[in-house]
Parts: sequence; structure tokens; C-alpha cells
Amino acid sequence: MSRVREARDFIGSICGAVMSLTRSRTKVVYFRVSEAEFERYMAFCRSQGVRSISDLARSGLEILVAEERGYTLTGLTERVTALSGLIAGLSGTIQGLTEVVSNKKLDATLEKGA
Repeated sequence: MSRVREARDFIGSICGAVMSLTRSRTKVVYFRVSEAEFERYMAFCRSQGVRSISDLARSGLEILVAEERGYTLTGLTERVTALSGLIAGLSGTIQGLTEVVSNKKLDATLEKGA
């Protein structure tokens, strides 16, 4: 998968619900590029399946904003890994507590029967 498609999918997964709730796009941002830059950007868009230079620019800006907020794929992967470790630790603690409670119930039952 290309980097642009991966980034677009990543941004879409984060912002998809929010984007659908936002108002229609009414602001226009434009900048001048040379003929060579325009051709290079259009060729890149075609090769990556990006609809337009506007979509390419918007995706690029969203990636920059996401990186600033720590929402990069690497950052999120690190957070998920850390949370998985915490969950594993909690699962172990719960299992240990469950065994303690079970042993106390067993001891209580044995004492009643004796």
C-alpha cells in the first residue's frame, strides 16, 4: 500500500466520524505552483489514486496536524502496545485475586465439613 493511501486511510479512520459531522467546505486555500510542480503533483495523484491535488494537500496537512498531536501510526501503535501490557498485567492480577477468593471459599467449605 502506498504511503499516501496508508495515510489517507489512517486519517480517515481517525477523522471519519468527525468529518461527516462537519459543515460543508466553504473556505478556499490556494497557492501557486510552477508548471513542472503541477505536472509532478498530478502525476503523483494519478499514480496513487488520489482524486486531486486538493485531496493530496488536505491529506498532507491532516498528517502534519495528526503528527503534532501525537496521532501518528507509530505513536498510536506505541500507545496500543503500552495499553496491551497494562491489560495483561490487570488480567494477571484479576486471575490471582480469583484464585485467592476460590481458595478461601474452599478452605471455608472444608472447615464446615470437618
